[in-house]
Amino acid sequence: MTKIVMVTEHKKNSPNGSINRAKWQIEALQRKGFTNIQLVDEFDKTKINQIPDDILIHAQQLSGKFLEKSKYIADAHGLEYIHSSWLSKGYPFSSWRHWSFIAKKHYYKKLEHKIFRNSKHIICAGERIFDIVKDIQTATVVRNSVFLEKYKPTDCKKLRVALVGPFQRGKINYFGLDMIKFIVKQFEDVEFVIIGPTDKNFKDDLQFKNTKFTGKIDNYIETLRSCSVLLAPYPEYAYYLGSKTKFLEAAACEMPIITTPVGNLDFQNDYVCLGKTKQELVEQIHYLKSESVRKDLGKKLRSEISRKYNAEIEIEKLIKIYNELA
Repeated sequence: MTKIVMVTEHKKNSPNGSINRAKWQIEALQRKGFTNIQLVDEFDKTKINQIPDDILIHAQQLSGKFLEKSKYIADAHGLEYIHSSWLSKGYPFSSWRHWSFIAKKHYYKKLEHKIFRNSKHIICAGERIFDIVKDIQTATVVRNSVFLEKYKPTDCKKLRVALVGPFQRGKINYFGLDMIKFIVKQFEDVEFVIIGPTDKNFKDDLQFKNTKFTGKIDNYIETLRSCSVLLAPYPEYAYYLGSKTKFLEAAACEMPIITTPVGNLDFQNDYVCLGKTKQELVEQIHYLKSESVRKDLGKKLRSEISRKYNAEIEIEKLIKIYNELA
């Protein structure tokens, strides 16, 4: 098969959901015997000349903006213009941040539509993205996925709650701070493990006896499965269409997930514990105090991952597109 070059604007080893999507795709392709693929990270216009003209490029997220004269597939992890539009609603009309996000919305809408129109095909991380872009260009859903054998079921017998970052200002996880603080204060007898890079303001606001901060870690999966529940709340304005890999990872570890309806946008699932308000989220934690309830939900979630978010299955869709376009 013709060589494929995959490009991303992010560093290969950065703690970023965008690079995670590229990594699992590369690994899944290689497992299927597709070795003729190269990943170029920190991609910008200075690296375009390194790629021969006749090669098909798989452009992650917004990296297609550098490829006006190249043949490429656009991989849409989310839609930034919709994300910015919703974030503007999280600030008062008089706030400069409100108008900053409005300006970003217009910029990203123009940019993303241009990237999609110029592409040969759009790969969508979820069904909601597909529904929006399918009239712009031909598109296929390739869900964010995991290799199930990498995730053993949690062996944590007690209620111990994981929160997965990064929790840094401007990142989508940060917007759940008020909800998280309210919940942590209601459960003095429950430990909350906050995993990933965390900025000082976030950490200072959650300095309680029952919180533990891991910072950036190398043994992420083991740290995650040392807990029994994943908590990931988002306010309504933190509306993002992209898939959240941490939901898939927790589900693969047979860990129940507590989130808000907005958090569950791209992981529509009957087995996720939803709460619209802070108090409803608290009630979900009370519900999951039962080990038998946690086990039952966890097994159902892992079954869903095996069926719908399995990297070995999802990658076949990408290979089919490569065969058609390369």
